[in-house]
Amino acid sequence: MALIQCPECSGQISDRAIVCPHCGLPMRDGSISTITPRKARKRRPNGSGTVVKLSGKRKNPFQVRINTRIDINGYPAYDVIGNYPDRVSAEIALAEYNKAPYNPNDRKKLFSEVFASWYQWKYKAPFEVRGKKTSAQGCAIAAYKKCSQLHGIAMWDIRTQNLQDILDQEDLSFSTVEHVRNLFRQMYKYCIQYELVAKDYSQYTQITKENDNVHGVPFTREELSLLWQHKDIPFVDTVLIYCYSGWRINELARMPLDGISLEERTFTGGLKNRYSRDRMVPIHSAIYEMVCRRLNPRFKSLIYHTDEKDISEKDYREHFRSALLACGIQTEHTPHDCRHTFNVLLDSAGVDRVARYKLMGHKGQDINENVYTHKDLGQLREAVEAIKVGSEC
Repeated sequence: MALIQCPECSGQISDRAIVCPHCGLPMRDGSISTITPRKARKRRPNGSGTVVKLSGKRKNPFQVRINTRIDINGYPAYDVIGNYPDRVSAEIALAEYNKAPYNPNDRKKLFSEVFASWYQWKYKAPFEVRGKKTSAQGCAIAAYKKCSQLHGIAMWDIRTQNLQDILDQEDLSFSTVEHVRNLFRQMYKYCIQYELVAKDYSQYTQITKENDNVHGVPFTREELSLLWQHKDIPFVDTVLIYCYSGWRINELARMPLDGISLEERTFTGGLKNRYSRDRMVPIHSAIYEMVCRRLNPRFKSLIYHTDEKDISEKDYREHFRSALLACGIQTEHTPHDCRHTFNVLLDSAGVDRVARYKLMGHKGQDINENVYTHKDLGQLREAVEAIKVGSEC
């Protein structure tokens, strides 16, 4: 009897052994002359990464490692692409990486981290910083807060169903869902640009909720008449101010007080876009005294106060509804309906289209209306004063 070397594990075994006691390789009646040794795995080029089988019983034992280096303590350090159930999957993952190398840390960035970097990139400021924000910034932050269940998930791992689950939440209004979906689209556009995701999954989402805010409900002549008859009821004056100025609810409610000039009888402000921002709207003579009474430096807002204390938008909407009921108006209205009312009143008074666009903060229909047609303050005041009030409206 003699000792020979196992071609598989190189262990010393008897030439009469049927199988190798070290690795279990069949020896075919003790002869290894007919056994073809397994070819050694070809060595990869330096710097192309490696596949390592981890010890122990694991679901995904094959780990793909790249960028191997020595840390400050002299120990090997590396980036991990991922763990895989078999060597073939791991080899494919490593081959795909070498075909188009990327930063593995980018694929570990959470939704919350990507939002922070996107917001900084888009608005040139951290979203956590307090201070005055545009309407777009406010909408983005509000939409982000509605996605709390995504905050702790890596952006790379998010799929269409994760996004759709957010959009399908019952407690979200249609307008909120629109803002959330818009946020998804903008974030994925940013991620594609910087290779933080493989594809834009937001394009496959859809809004399934019924649109409940497409059409406003303008106040009728009868309802406007009731408002004028009960103008001394608390907050009815604010409804009339909105109806005869056309501002969006927070354009006026959050307008700095120095944007309201009693001497020039004008409002100056706006939030939504470049056609809305910094626009000037003359104060209609019928609401001028109401504006004078409500404009008080003790309060932050012309609208959001009770003559005793500041209130929130939510509180104001409650006061708005109560004021309408106190006037005998049963139709359900929102503050935005006042803006629709203003546009209807301008149209009914025969105000030309360009003046209406300027007062409403809307984009004109062509370059002539957008660029070459100008309206001075006198012409805009003429347009506003064309609106009749009380029994004449």
